[in-house]
Formats: sequence, C-alpha cells, structure tokens
Amino acid sequence: AVVSTQSAHYGRDSSLEQLMLTSNSALVAGLYSDIDDVKCNQRKMVHDSVSGKFKKQLNILLEKLQGTATNFIRCIKPNQHMSPTKFEGGKVLNQLISLGMVTALELMQAGYPSRITFTELYLMYSTRLPAKLKTLHPRVFCSALFRAIGMSPNDYRFGVTKIFFKPGKFAEVDMLLNSGTEHLAQMISKVEKWVLCQRWRRVQYAVLAFNKWNKIARWRIGCIVAIQKNARMWEARKLYQPRIRGVRAIQDSMTKISVMIEIANNIKYERESVLAEIESMRTFLTNEMLQLKAGQVHTDLIAQKLGEVEEQVKLLLTKIKETQCSDKERQVQEEKLRQIQVAMEAERKRKEEEERLRKIEEERLAEERRIKRELEEKRMKELEEEKKRVEEENKRLEAEKEQLEKEKKVREEKEREEAMKKDQEERDRMIALSISEDNKATVVKEEDLNKKETKVILDKNNIKDWKYTELRDCINTSCDVELLEIAREEFHRRLKAYQGWKTNKKKKTDQAKPDLPMSEAPAVPDKPKERKQHRLFKVPFVYPSYRNPSVRGWWYAHFYGQWIVRQLEIHPEKAPLCFLAGRDD
Repeated sequence: AVVSTQSAHYGRDSSLEQLMLTSNSALVAGLYSDIDDVKCNQRKMVHDSVSGKFKKQLNILLEKLQGTATNFIRCIKPNQHMSPTKFEGGKVLNQLISLGMVTALELMQAGYPSRITFTELYLMYSTRLPAKLKTLHPRVFCSALFRAIGMSPNDYRFGVTKIFFKPGKFAEVDMLLNSGTEHLAQMISKVEKWVLCQRWRRVQYAVLAFNKWNKIARWRIGCIVAIQKNARMWEARKLYQPRIRGVRAIQDSMTKISVMIEIANNIKYERESVLAEIESMRTFLTNEMLQLKAGQVHTDLIAQKLGEVEEQVKLLLTKIKETQCSDKERQVQEEKLRQIQVAMEAERKRKEEEERLRKIEEERLAEERRIKRELEEKRMKELEEEKKRVEEENKRLEAEKEQLEKEKKVREEKEREEAMKKDQEERDRMIALSISEDNKATVVKEEDLNKKETKVILDKNNIKDWKYTELRDCINTSCDVELLEIAREEFHRRLKAYQGWKTNKKKKTDQAKPDLPMSEAPAVPDKPKERKQHRLFKVPFVYPSYRNPSVRGWWYAHFYGQWIVRQLEIHPEKAPLCFLAGRDD
C-alpha cells in the first residue's frame, strides 16, 4: 500500500490509524473506516490513538469481570483416541502437571483462598444470637466466634474488611455453627465468656494506663521543681560568682607556692631567706582568701584585689628564679672546678697506665726479638746443614754418573767387538752362499742383508738414546734374542734410576722442617735456594660471647714467607691456645 505524502506534515503527532486512513489503497483505508472522530486542523489532528482505544477496551473488560464470578476451566484429554468412557491416568496426570494445576493447588493450599467480609459473616449468624451479642461490632463478633469454636489462629487471618481462611476451614466453621441447638448454646456461652474477659482486660489496661500517666505527671512535677531549683541556684551563683572566682584564683596562687618551695629546696646558698619569703607570701594569701569567704571585700573591689595578689606572687616567683639562676651559676663553676680536678687525676692515671703499658710492650718486643733471633739462628743452621747435604748428594750423583759412563764404555766396546765378529761371520756365510747360487741374486740379498745388519748394529750401539716407545716396541716385536736382551737391560736400568730418583725425593721431603709447610729442596742442586722472610704479628680481638665487651684478647702469629708457622690465641676468660704447622693442620 502506498501512503500519500499529505500526511508527512503531521510528523511525530500522527498515529498509525491516521496514516492508514490517508493511504491510496482502498483496502487499507477500508480497514480503518470505522474511526469517525478524526478532525484535522492546520497542523494538528484530534483522533483516538491505539493506546486510547486499548484503554477503553480494557475498561469494558474490567466492568464485565467485576459483574461476573471468575472460574478457571481446563480441558483435559482422557485418552489419545478421544474415545468416551476411556480414562488414561498417566496421560491425564501429565496434562495437569503441564497446565500448572498441581502448582496452583499447592499455592492455594499454602495461602488463604477462602475469604468473606466481617459484615457478611455477622449477618449470616446474627439471627441465631441473643440480643446482648447482636450489639457487638462485626470484627469483635468474628474474633469471639473463632475463639469460641477453638479455631487455631494459623487457620485464618484478619484483613481490613475481610477474613481469609485456609482451605476447608470456612466449611468447618459453617458446620459447627449449624451442628445443633445445644452446641450453639455452648458456643454462645463461650462467646459471652470471651467478651467478658476482653472487657476485663480493657479495664486492666485502663488502670495500668492511668498509673503510667500518673507517674508521668509526677515526673513532670519533679522536672518543674528541678527547673525552679536550677534557676534559683543560677541566681545565687551569679551573686557569689565573683567571690568564687577570687577564691579559686588565690587557690591557684597557693599551688604556685608549692612550686616555689620545690625551687627553693634546690637552691644551695640562700635557701633559708627564700623559704622565709615564701612562708610570708603563703600567710598573706591565706588571709586574703579568708576575707573573701567572709564577705569583707566588696564585689567591685575583688578584681582589683586579685590583681594586686597576682602581681605580688609574680614578683616573688621572679625573685626566686633569679636567685636560682645565680645559685646555678655558682654550682656550675664549682662543677667545672671539680671536673678539672677529675680530668687532671684521670690524665695522671692515664700517663701512669701508658708508662706501664709501654714497659710491658718493650718487654714483649724484646722477647719477640729474642725469639726471632733464635729462630733465625736455627734457620741458618738448618740451611747450612741442608747445603752440606745437597753438596754430598751432588758428589754422590757425580760419582755414580762417572761409574755409569765407564760401564757404558766397556759395554759398548764389548758390543762393538761382538758385532764385528758376527758381521764377519755373516759375510763369510754370504760369500759361501754366493759361490753356490746365482751371483746376481746373491749380490742383491747380500746388499739387503748388509743394510739390515748395519741398521741393527747402529740401533744396538745407540740403544741408550732410544725413546721409551721404541724400547717398548722392540721388546714386544723383535725376534733378535741379543737385541731383545739389550733392550730389556736398558728398560730395567731406566726403571731402577726412576725408582731411585723417587726415593731420594721422598727422603728430602721427609727431612724438611715440620714447621715450614710446603717447603721443598731445590729442583736443581746448583741453583741457590730462595730465602723466605720471617714475620711476626700481634692483633687484638673481641668475641661477642665475652661478658665484658671492654676486655680484649690477643692473637700472635709467626709467618714464614706466605705460610703461618705457628700461632697463639690468648683469651681473657679461658686458657691460651697454641697451633703449630704440620701438627695442628
């Protein structure tokens, strides 16, 4: 449907119905043709909106509902085939649960579904009541009725104009009221009894309320009396307040007197005169306070009198402070003189102590020099002995070397002779072979043999220059018995020399001084031994475990080069400890 552009000027004030009425489509315009109150003005239309129409329809629906009784109808299918006289319990139960009937019934059971107004219930049973109960108020009548029949307060609730019952309780009430004449008479007697009790309770409450209000009235009278008392007291205080302030001011001045006495007790030279002045001031203040209490001073002169008293107290306090200052100056001078004497005495004692310590230190240094000299003499003696021992060892090694050289020369001479003899025999054998065999082949073999024998002879002659690996390979692979024997002798000789060198080195290490750790004999006998310096140290120390922190211990150490030879710890609270290198490592 196409809507005409004539309605565009309506803007936000135009409704959906008006737009549909102005449509070019006859079908759309006919759907809304029943609206006859559309009045168009220049820029505004007067018409029924959708919300207004809905409101009118809702009011009509409410009027109909108020004029009828509300009933809820639920349609239940008894079976799947919709057949009569056939009932399926499970299917019906599922439908009731799905429709919410079980939940609605539980809600009604938990709430108060039955309800009736006070007036309706009163009118239902007023014809059966005696004349004295008909005059009761409907609400009071209902309360008395429920109490008479024994209904629990949890089964009903009173509203503003109605009574709400639990499910089935209103039927029980109706059944009890219609049960019979005898039962009705008993119920009426119970109602009368309850009404009398209620009236008696009201009387009691009225008496209690009267007593309470009587107490309140008495309390108010007491408050009025207290107000009058305070007003009269205020007038009296206003009259006597200047005197009271004067007495309090003099009492404050009396507290200053106690301060003055404390200051005067600290004065050393003019204490008696100051105390006499303070005592006279105390007498003067006491007399003034008695005059104020007796009313001998006029009210207008109290302030002037207090000013004079305060001025005299200030003057006395100033004088006492000046006396105290002068006394303190004299005390300070005396204290300075005393401190000078104490300082001179302390200086004298300090010099004596320093002299004593200097003598002790000189004795200690002399002892240390003596110990150092003895150690140095001992060390020089040991060095001379070590030098002699090294020289003797060098001489012994040289003798052994010469002996080994001689033995080597003899052995080489023998080996050379044997080699020449064997060489000659081999050549004779080769000449014999060359005669019987081919000369060319014999010559070649003879040359090879000569080369091999020459190499063997050279090797045998220079076996002392062989390396260890060459000796090992010769012993493991050689087939020459004589060469193998020579190689084994050379190997055992070298092993024996190594063991001797190792034993000699161990002896030198064992013969070294035990108090000189890490010291060794020089690797080369001809090389002079390095001189190491002896040093002595003295160090004070303080342990946290000492009971007296001012007490110190001493640590003495003797260094030879970079190593500690011996050390000594002297503790003030236990025995000294001594450690030696090589023994206490």
